[in-house]
Amino acid sequence: MNDHFSEHEELLLRSWDAPVSARERDTLAEVIQNNPAIRQQSDQYQKIRTMLLRTEPDSFGPFFAERIMNMIKQRTQQIDYLIFFFFKKYQVLLVGVLVALLVSNMLLTDQLTLKGIFGLEQETTEDVFSIDLYENLIK
Repeated sequence: MNDHFSEHEELLLRSWDAPVSARERDTLAEVIQNNPAIRQQSDQYQKIRTMLLRTEPDSFGPFFAERIMNMIKQRTQQIDYLIFFFFKKYQVLLVGVLVALLVSNMLLTDQLTLKGIFGLEQETTEDVFSIDLYENLIK
């Protein structure tokens, strides 16, 4: 009886979603009318089917994409803010080191020229003489 029952149950389920022949439709109507178990099963399936058709599919709600994009923008701004203040500490330190180097170069140089302040080499007469001397040796 179980095989017979599942055969009729399969026919019942198929009849709701796909076309069935006239003979199968008549057989199904007769089985539902004469078999209380199949009739009860058919009623339960019909209730479940009706409930599923009435419910709305799950969704993320209205404006989901906009909410996500706003969240991304806020996180980006937070990260930019954190990076800026992280490096701001080191910017002040770097400016202090540069000022200290410039002051030390100013104090240690003999001439107050830009080359001297920035620690660039000064051209001396000895360098020019040695180059001239070297060129005379080549000729």
